[in-house]
Amino acid sequence: MSKVFVGVDVSKDTLDISFSLDGLKYDSLTIFNNESSILGFFDYLQKTYKKSSFFFGYEATSNYMHVLQKLCHEANFKQVMVNPYTMHHYLKHLNARKKNDVIDSLGITKYIQTLSEDDFKTTFNQSQKILKKYNASLSLLSKLNTQLKNFIHSQKDNDVLYLDNALSSLLSLIKEVKKQLSKEAQKVLIALYPHVESIKSDIKGVGYALLLELIPIFLSSQNYTLKQLQSFVGLSPRVFESGSSVYKREKISKRGSSLVRKLLYMSAMVSLRFNPIIKEKYDRMVLGGKAKMVALVACMAHIFRAVYIKFNQGFVNV
Repeated sequence: MSKVFVGVDVSKDTLDISFSLDGLKYDSLTIFNNESSILGFFDYLQKTYKKSSFFFGYEATSNYMHVLQKLCHEANFKQVMVNPYTMHHYLKHLNARKKNDVIDSLGITKYIQTLSEDDFKTTFNQSQKILKKYNASLSLLSKLNTQLKNFIHSQKDNDVLYLDNALSSLLSLIKEVKKQLSKEAQKVLIALYPHVESIKSDIKGVGYALLLELIPIFLSSQNYTLKQLQSFVGLSPRVFESGSSVYKREKISKRGSSLVRKLLYMSAMVSLRFNPIIKEKYDRMVLGGKAKMVALVACMAHIFRAVYIKFNQGFVNV
């Protein structure tokens, strides 16, 4: 069966698309980023390339790819979300001297042809999208809170009564909205996946803030291994060596969400006090000669794996 590879450069309003039948000839077009335009393009593909399999690739672009992901899932097309960092270097490899949306889509099309069918693992999950929206909103409120608080502090010697009162009221409102939104996010999480309550109680040191960040990652990566997921959040060791003379100390890659790592760090610190399993692991590694930070990162990875395993066990036990 022939294969049609489709690379999509996603933006807020449009999709720049390049596609090829078995890599023989490349065609390009631009469509609107909405459901009717995408379905029209799907209809064109299926009528033009009958009895073919369709493979879609696109870069991670926040929620602008939401509609495309959903419709590819419903059409049973294979899809893969490409790391922008990977594509940046792949385009350099192609010696692309110019950069625009069409060239980017063409680069994605060529890149996904180098992948095996097993690499097209991206899935669509509506619950994951809901939780990510809550997380994004809470993250935005946290940033606004920090920026506003810093601004108020920087202007403390410049008194303007009305403006100062307005800024203080706004800061209080942001804090209150964030507090209420956090409670609502917990309710939504429990309603969608009731077994998260047992995860929180069974793994001492794990709170809802961490679960709200980790579970969308698990949902969007259901076809990936635990080792791949651990690498995705930046907890895997990164080795740098060249020949026999250049060797740098191993450290975690720090790829992925820094917020997830911060929450895992805080959970590990709490677990050292209240979770005997994590405490025993940490003490054993330190007594064995490991640096304290190395032992702490190992505890973070342990918590990550424990949450992943218990979350997936919950589906088996339902």
